[in-house]
Amino acid sequence: MNHRPRAGRLAGHCPLSALLLMASLTIATTHATAREITMLTVEWPPHYGSELPEQGLTTALVKAAFQAGGHTSTLAFVPWARALKEVKEGGADIVMGAYHSEARETDYYFSDRIYSLETGFVALDDLGIDHYDDLQDLARYRIGVSRGFVYSEAFDAAEFLDKHVTSAPPPNVRKLFRGRIDMTAMNFDLFRYYARQEGFCTDRVTFLQPPLATHGMYIMASRQVDDYRQIIEDFNRGLDTIRGNGEFDRIMARLRF
Repeated sequence: MNHRPRAGRLAGHCPLSALLLMASLTIATTHATAREITMLTVEWPPHYGSELPEQGLTTALVKAAFQAGGHTSTLAFVPWARALKEVKEGGADIVMGAYHSEARETDYYFSDRIYSLETGFVALDDLGIDHYDDLQDLARYRIGVSRGFVYSEAFDAAEFLDKHVTSAPPPNVRKLFRGRIDMTAMNFDLFRYYARQEGFCTDRVTFLQPPLATHGMYIMASRQVDDYRQIIEDFNRGLDTIRGNGEFDRIMARLRF
């Protein structure tokens, strides 16, 4: 009996079966690694906040990047110190929206830069200062800062400065306009936002030159989470994707403050 046709049919079917098997394994692997990413951050408008459209520019960009990288994500707003502590201990995956510092590298794994922004000193015009050459020039002033925030390595280490610490940025805005501090160190966009929210006139304000720092905006993964490297790799890949397909620019145009 001639078995060649049957053999030919089997030979033709094997590669297809193998391809189907490989495809199913690939899908299974993808679903096994994809998961919901838990994120914590502080209320920090206009960059991110629970009452902002789409919870703010940073939130929209981060969620879009995670989605493009194969993950869903959730975000909760808590005090900054709590966000840092819980993520450091592995209670959540990500601190969303952070400046980079070498000190933080010990506990957190950083993403690629999302976008950049300026941080510096803000004073009232009445103080009569609009620039400085060295941090020593500011030693006689009371400077408002927020607990747990990174400003610049030089400023953060400058123990000779008279720093007045609060738990969040809004009290520093109020203290500045009420004369309880001489200046505050803050992201310029953040200051303008809170000043408007509090009903203060920013025409009375000087943004000292040069800016203290130009910071990148990042997310930080907890090194206590088993797949922290994979999470960040997926995020970075997703960020590249939305930059390449135009989604990044569409979000920026929609939500830029």
